Amino acid sequence: MIDGPDGSGKSTVIQAWKDSLTAEGNAIFDLKQYWQTTGKYPELDELKSYDFIFSCEPTYTGVGKVIREELIKTGTDYSARAIAEAFSLDRLVLYTKLLIPLLQNKKVIIQDRGVSTSLCYQQIQNPDFSFEYLSDFQGNKLALENRPDHLVLMEISPEEALKRIGGRSEKHDDAIFEKIDFQKKSIKMFASEEFQNLFTSRGSKIERLNAEAEIDIMKQEAVKLLKNILNLNQ
Repeated sequence: MIDGPDGSGKSTVIQAWKDSLTAEGNAIFDLKQYWQTTGKYPELDELKSYDFIFSCEPTYTGVGKVIREELIKTGTDYSARAIAEAFSLDRLVLYTKLLIPLLQNKKVIIQDRGVSTSLCYQQIQNPDFSFEYLSDFQGNKLALENRPDHLVLMEISPEEALKRIGGRSEKHDDAIFEKIDFQKKSIKMFASEEFQNLFTSRGSKIERLNAEAEIDIMKQEAVKLLKNILNLNQ
């Protein structure tokens, strides 16, 4: 699982990983592309022949589509509780329908955002939401029970992250989280021992990528990290 502030370069890293794995002859399945094209979940049988499954949260179908197109859009006023519940439900369906069965079939899943984002962002959105409280939401609980083997955190300053968001030519999320005060808090949260312990205490290993490096260098470091991770897990 890869996570970090908006604008930190996760999409760039994900693409570098896809390119590297494909170049080495691996068969990859892109759930995001499938969701955007079909508007539905694939059947498990459709994924049997693939080595690596790329996933993301929120999804692009069902509850995930509602989250992206309505709940977190700038100008909307949905409660933090409603947003937290929606993310949890989207996650519950994703893990139940696909991710857990895929893991049971020894597939490698590479995920862009996930329960780590909810635990960080939703506590910032409402400081009354403790990690314990958020962890008890059904989808969050299930994801933590199936925690990532590795949680890759992108390290970047909020100023650089917001600069990149403003410079996007193709991707304009206009999300409520893409504000500098929010990003400052999220960067501090991702780096905190309390946050990271939610994963390390369950067996996840925290990895870090310097997201302020030049793009080509960041891609190289990302591919090197992925290869190390895959070798460790063999």
